[in-house]
Amino acid sequence: MKIKTFILILALAAPICNINAQEPKHEISVSYGVLPNSLWLDGVQTFFEALFGQKKDTRNYVGPIGLEYHYRVSPLIGVGAVAVYSHHEEDLLKDDAVIRSRNKNYYTIMPSVKFNWLRRDHWGLYSKVAIGASLFNQKMKEAETGQKTDENKVNFNFQASAICVEAGSGTIYGFFEAGIGEQGVFLGGVRAKF
Repeated sequence: MKIKTFILILALAAPICNINAQEPKHEISVSYGVLPNSLWLDGVQTFFEALFGQKKDTRNYVGPIGLEYHYRVSPLIGVGAVAVYSHHEEDLLKDDAVIRSRNKNYYTIMPSVKFNWLRRDHWGLYSKVAIGASLFNQKMKEAETGQKTDENKVNFNFQASAICVEAGSGTIYGFFEAGIGEQGVFLGGVRAKF
C-alpha cells in the first residue's frame, strides 16, 4: 500500500517538476533611464522661451522610472506593458527674477513586444518596442500674482530599444538597453523572471 501511495505521489509530482524545469514565462523589470522623450520636448519649450529672454532653472528632476511586465508567448517573443514616470520642478526666470514656477509630471503606459534574439544560461540579447500614450500634467504658479493654473494633455509616446543585454542567474538579472523613447536613450535596471 505504501509503495502504491509513493508511486502516485511521484506521478503527481512529475508534471510540477517538469514545469519548474521549463524556461520562465513571466518577467517583471524596474529601470531608470536618461534622455527620455519628455526631456527632449522640454528642450524645445526651453528654446522658444529663450527667444523671449526667459531661462529655466531646474530645481528637481526625477525619471524616467520604468516598470515593465512581459509574458513569454514563445522562446522568441514576449508581450506585455511598460509604465514610465518622470517629474520636473523648475522656475522660469526673466532678468534673473522668477516669474513662474512649474511642476511637470509625465505618466506613460505602453503595450510592448520583446524579441529575445540570443539566449544563453546566464545572459541574453534582445530588442523591445513599445507604443502608447503619456498623460502630461503641468501645475504653474505666477510669481507676481500667485495665480495657479493646471494643464493636462495626452500625447503619443513610444520606446524603441534596439540593443539590449541582460545577465544574471536564477531569477534575478541586470539589464542595459540603448534606443530612443520615453524610457530613455540609455536605461538600466533589474529584472525578476519566474
